[in-house]
Amino acid sequence: MEFIIAFIKEYVLTYSVMAAIGILAVFGVALLLCVKREQNWVRQLFLMIGSLLGLVIGAKLFGIISYATYLARQGVPITFQKIVFQSGIVFYGGLLGYFGTFWLLSKYLLPKRRIGRDIVAVTTPLFHGFARIGCYLGREMVDGKLIWHPCCYGIEMDNAFCSHFWGHRLPVQLFESAFNFLLFAGLLILFLRETKEERRGWLVKLYLFAYAVFRFIIEYFRDDAVRGGFGPFSFSQVVSILILVGLVVFESLQRSGAIKPLPVDPYDPGVDLYRLFGRKRVEEPIVFAEDDEDE
Repeated sequence: MEFIIAFIKEYVLTYSVMAAIGILAVFGVALLLCVKREQNWVRQLFLMIGSLLGLVIGAKLFGIISYATYLARQGVPITFQKIVFQSGIVFYGGLLGYFGTFWLLSKYLLPKRRIGRDIVAVTTPLFHGFARIGCYLGREMVDGKLIWHPCCYGIEMDNAFCSHFWGHRLPVQLFESAFNFLLFAGLLILFLRETKEERRGWLVKLYLFAYAVFRFIIEYFRDDAVRGGFGPFSFSQVVSILILVGLVVFESLQRSGAIKPLPVDPYDPGVDLYRLFGRKRVEEPIVFAEDDEDE
């Protein structure tokens, strides 16, 4: 046991561990929801795994953009090497890259199943909740050594509450983690209560709206200047505004008929083949004999 504890202290990156736990939790819950709603779970999990590539690319791309805006604000010359190798990752980029990749792939592999996108919306805040705990612990590799810097951002407040946290900082990462777990619980309840296939797909919009509003507010308490920004707003606040505007525009176009919703097909070919707990019984159609029709 002492060896394991020493190994963890010496080599384990807490963010990586919590992110891995979050990913396992996401796929476990997604599998159960697929079985619950008779969704093709092999296809669903394949799409979610494939969409992780979009998550990585989007997170790094937004990291580069946000770091470039920070350097511009500081008056520091922007070079390709600097913004690529010194920039971090941004959750918003990973989120949009993940959702965008899943949407693109699902057009071909789940063309009539809105439920697949709802499963993604439900499980995303579950991963985010675990990842934010990893962010708070803040164990990273610097010059070949693991450095502890819990709660590396969050405004400093000299009061009894913040005295319990690193550097008297407001633990915004833990607040965000708690919000994401609550959001996951709320979306899960709505998902399980909704039984009409034609209403599927709206949880994606609900998730984006709820998180964008929360992220815009919590940014005032993060004190995370290295992420850059535009004018009086941080980079993430600008993205939050764009998401909210995009949701309003999308909803207006959908209501006007300019954007048509996915067609409804409650039966996904292949569900029976891939179900975990036996094949679903499908009633055979009644065929009348010719003699019966004559009578």
